[in-house]
Amino acid sequence: MTGTEPTWLSAHIFYHGNSDELITGAVLPLFDELFADGLLRRRFFLRHWERGPHVRVRLQVEAGQAEAVRARVAERITGHLAEHPGPADADPERLRASLQKLSLLEHGFDADPELRAAEPANTLRWIDYVPELAKYGGPAGLAVAEDVFDVSSLLAGQVLRQVGSDNARLGIALQLLLIASRSLGLDDAGRAVFLRSYQERWQGYLPDADAMLAAWAGQYEHQRERYRSLVADLAEGRPIGKGLGGHWERTLDTAVARLRPPVEDGSVWPSDVDRAAPPFVAIAALLCQYLHTTNNRMNVRPQGECFIAYLAHRAVTEQMSRPHALADAAGKE
Repeated sequence: MTGTEPTWLSAHIFYHGNSDELITGAVLPLFDELFADGLLRRRFFLRHWERGPHVRVRLQVEAGQAEAVRARVAERITGHLAEHPGPADADPERLRASLQKLSLLEHGFDADPELRAAEPANTLRWIDYVPELAKYGGPAGLAVAEDVFDVSSLLAGQVLRQVGSDNARLGIALQLLLIASRSLGLDDAGRAVFLRSYQERWQGYLPDADAMLAAWAGQYEHQRERYRSLVADLAEGRPIGKGLGGHWERTLDTAVARLRPPVEDGSVWPSDVDRAAPPFVAIAALLCQYLHTTNNRMNVRPQGECFIAYLAHRAVTEQMSRPHALADAAGKE
């Protein structure tokens, strides 16, 4: 990298309160301000747990403007934390236990112990952005991912500002998941496998899987027609999710089109997918990462991701069985 190329600034805001309030009260207004002044190329945010609950803010800026942007970020964020601090008296043992559990779930027993050492609440730390090149398939795959993150942060910001209900956000996440399955060009059988895989990906985060799945079955029965209507719209190519859904679908369609050639020639390949797998599996794995980070931004947690995938999978598998049921009924007339 030369001194004239864009650079990334990375701020971690350690905050033990409601991170929605931090994001809508400080992070999103900061994005708006910097964009209005022509100082940002791309930006995204992400909630994280390592070293204690915090929001990661990534800003791509021109190298010559980096110090000025950094100074403004520090001023705005530290000022907000001084005026609107989150709780600073978290139970250290409870926090340590929570970090230990998350560390095991995400990294196994080989996790760096420093990730479980909490930073003080209400602090800003400048910690280098180290892109996860292997996860996103290498430099070309990362470039696609960062473009998706930029749009995802914009869309999630709209949701955070306009939708306060957790249930309503789950409904939006369900729509985004179904849209992703359409961007992949899946038929009903492939869609069912994709959704089942996404459910299983997050099932380890459920405190009591059997009890929760039983409760979700009741929820599905209660609103079966709504979920089946969504799946019918999906199959017929009708819009899902109004304006936000359309923006998300265009973003994913563009990402898939950019990914397909380098994935097929092997120059982009996510590290968690076996090289012997078909290229489609690698592209689907990357879209799963885009979905997860978008859900994270909307404050839809892994348990919620498992829930929406369960609902979507139930609706799709029922849709698959309906033609057979109708044919059987017609044959008996």
